[in-house]
Amino acid sequence: MDGDERMAGHHRLLSVRAHLLERAGDTAGAYEHYRRAAKSTAGLAEQRYLEARASRVRTPRPHASS
Repeated sequence: MDGDERMAGHHRLLSVRAHLLERAGDTAGAYEHYRRAAKSTAGLAEQRYLEARASRVRTPRPHASS
């Protein structure tokens, strides 16, 4: 999809890529793509949501104790 001019750099493509990177355990990559997606959208609600997702993957989550 990167080769499609209509989608390259689009916030939705960036946010999907961020989500997939997050699921794969690449939190640094997910953070970067969530931030890029947030900067690429004009909607304030979407910006806030994507910034919150970026913040969540950047903040280490505590491990559950056994």
